[in-house]
Amino acid sequence: MKASKHEIHKAQWQELIKDQSESGLSIREWCRRHNMSHGKFYYWQRVIREEALIKAGTLAVTGQTQFVEVKASHAEIKSNNQGTCAILRSNGNEIEILNGADPNTLGFVLNLIGNHEN
Repeated sequence: MKASKHEIHKAQWQELIKDQSESGLSIREWCRRHNMSHGKFYYWQRVIREEALIKAGTLAVTGQTQFVEVKASHAEIKSNNQGTCAILRSNGNEIEILNGADPNTLGFVLNLIGNHEN
């Protein structure tokens, strides 16, 4: 019963999230106009994204916090001069951050990574 309730809520929130996205309003403004908690909106947005990533096989949830040492090689330092700001490597994955990267996108990616390491 619990799993089916979750699926029902998830389907409802998928529609609400789609509606907000198509509205052109910020999440906070859309939630205010619909008398909804933006915290709940963000919660369901994260749940839906995480489940989609797990289903796609691009996210493994281990329940463990992991830290990775990042060392810059001479080649990476040289590439920094050509537009690379940083390269993050973890568990065989690599994220290259270019100079001038959109701060909101970068914040979202780092937040997503941080949420999955807890």
